[in-house]
Amino acid sequence: MESMSPVERVLRTFEGKPVDRVPCFCAMMESRTANEVLGRPMLPMDKIMDFPPTRFFLDRWGPALTPVLVRPTFASMLHRRNLGQIGMGFDAIWAYMDDTWVFLDAKTIALTTGSIFNVIPDGYGNLTYMYRGPGISTPEEFDAWPHWPDADAVAHRVYRYYKKLMSRHGEKTCIFGYGFFGGPQEAMNWTFGIDKAPLWIRRHPAYVERFLDIMEEISIKTHTAMLDAGVRVILQTDDFAYKTGPFMSPAMVESLFGERYRRIIRNVHGRAAKYVLHSCGDNTRLFDTFIGWNVDGLHAYENTSNVDIYNEKKLHGDRVTIIGGVGIDYLLSERSRDEEIVEKVKELIDRLAPGGRFILGPVHSEDGVPAHKLAVMIDAAHRFGAYPVPR
Repeated sequence: MESMSPVERVLRTFEGKPVDRVPCFCAMMESRTANEVLGRPMLPMDKIMDFPPTRFFLDRWGPALTPVLVRPTFASMLHRRNLGQIGMGFDAIWAYMDDTWVFLDAKTIALTTGSIFNVIPDGYGNLTYMYRGPGISTPEEFDAWPHWPDADAVAHRVYRYYKKLMSRHGEKTCIFGYGFFGGPQEAMNWTFGIDKAPLWIRRHPAYVERFLDIMEEISIKTHTAMLDAGVRVILQTDDFAYKTGPFMSPAMVESLFGERYRRIIRNVHGRAAKYVLHSCGDNTRLFDTFIGWNVDGLHAYENTSNVDIYNEKKLHGDRVTIIGGVGIDYLLSERSRDEEIVEKVKELIDRLAPGGRFILGPVHSEDGVPAHKLAVMIDAAHRFGAYPVPR
């Protein structure tokens, strides 16, 4: 079979059509890895944020300064991460652009949908974030929350970014667009607290519905903006599970989120595009639910959870594209040997590629993933992923 372009290779894989080789996907990229690909920037984020005047002004006027100072800096950092993925030559990348975070002070950022994160060092000379806790504890705090996102304004910014990204790089790689941080269920857990969210569902159902309305609106509007910009695949994150099983029963997941997700996905399919859902943890009991929502692809199949990616291929491989398979906890870390990565790639291709609908890639991103390990994975996929793969 003649060699295909990355975009053709990926889209045909989603459709279950023959391709020349297994596509290789990057599950987003952190600053450490991007800096190894592109070189460290002249003004790294950690230096900017450690500058005493920066700390002084953010501690006092963080929310007011966010649109004019922090948002462009944050957007630049995310853009470098996207360029790092493109520079490595992946067939498909998880492009990320969300500049809606608000600095409350120099060490604290809020997601506009009501959750609080710490700004922390990543261990490699950059900054990252870590969930601290809910930003909303009572209905009164919900009503008073000052940072709810303006879905139209966010969508306009997302459109402008992806329009440029597609015009410059849309032929080099299949860009999976990701324009707002978190999905409805995941964001609900962050906003109310994972331990308190069930109480909100029972005691304040009207507030939960209002919150999910906000998430559905911004999902649909940012997706539409990316599709208008030329993106062909939408990726949405929504972690539905612990490593041992789902946060809530499949029946409750369907009751709370099913119709919303069907509307979100119909909007994508109405523009002849594909929809990928990323969910960490063991989603074994939820895969039928997700497929019932008409997702085109599922990503993660987290290898440190109880999920069995090979069994899922047997059960669902004819109905959904399986994306991932390569672990980050050990395999794509400094501790592994390159030969181990190659052997795992060969195993995944041997067991998941026959019949198609498989895209190889990391199960997630993490600050400790070196660019060299990703390069080994890509090279192995190119060497051993040619179709037809023997059954």
